[in-house]
Amino acid sequence: MEMYRGDTKAYTLSFTNSNGEPQSIVGWKVYFTMKQNPNQSDEKAALKVDVTSHDDAPNGKTSIHLSSTLTDKLVPGTYYYDIQVKRTESNIITIDAGEIKVLADITRRTD
Repeated sequence: MEMYRGDTKAYTLSFTNSNGEPQSIVGWKVYFTMKQNPNQSDEKAALKVDVTSHDDAPNGKTSIHLSSTLTDKLVPGTYYYDIQVKRTESNIITIDAGEIKVLADITRRTD
């Protein structure tokens, strides 16, 4: 996956149960963490977003928003990310992981 430094990025997530029906995510917390090295501590992560307010929690819909303010601070290069969910019963599940290549943007002015 690729993205440009300083761009806004959003991930839309939909959760379903084993029958394919919407899964309530009321009380769940979603974590997005991005690091230059997967062995770094979370405190040294390049970007962290926690989501507790969901788009439609009873119907399993939420979004992770990476604002341009957050991504503008990234140094171009390869990063590792994951998305984890902490359910109400304290189970933690990784639902996505991989690499993101942050590309240098050419235009740096925003006004």
